[in-house]
Amino acid sequence: MNGGLLRTLTPLGWLAAFGLVVVLMLILGRGLGVRWDPLHLQARRLEAVQRRADQAEAQTAARALEAAARGRQVEALDAFHQQAEAVARATATAETRARTADDADTPLDPARAQRLRDHDRELCRLAPAVAGCAAASDPS
Repeated sequence: MNGGLLRTLTPLGWLAAFGLVVVLMLILGRGLGVRWDPLHLQARRLEAVQRRADQAEAQTAARALEAAARGRQVEALDAFHQQAEAVARATATAETRARTADDADTPLDPARAQRLRDHDRELCRLAPAVAGCAAASDPS
């Protein structure tokens, strides 16, 4: 009886039976963990994902460095502003004391005035960017 069924199949029937067997083998193979990737598509996808992960790590590290540098920059700027305010307060206090001192209207001895001018020039030579200093004539 079984032999008669095989003889009665047409070529289209044989093709359908063969296709059914191939599909069943693929389903059974997938279920058992067999993977067939003749074009290596899975490997290409894995490489692309790995590349994106590496790029994301590099960008994350760059952002962390930028944030740390930004934090240090803000701290340095705050310290500078605090120093500038302290200098401004000290200068205002010293100027007020000098103007209200008992000898504020008494002229200085010419020798002492010359020593103060020489000292001021030396300070300006050492730090020409300080406010109140003329352009340094002696670059040494």
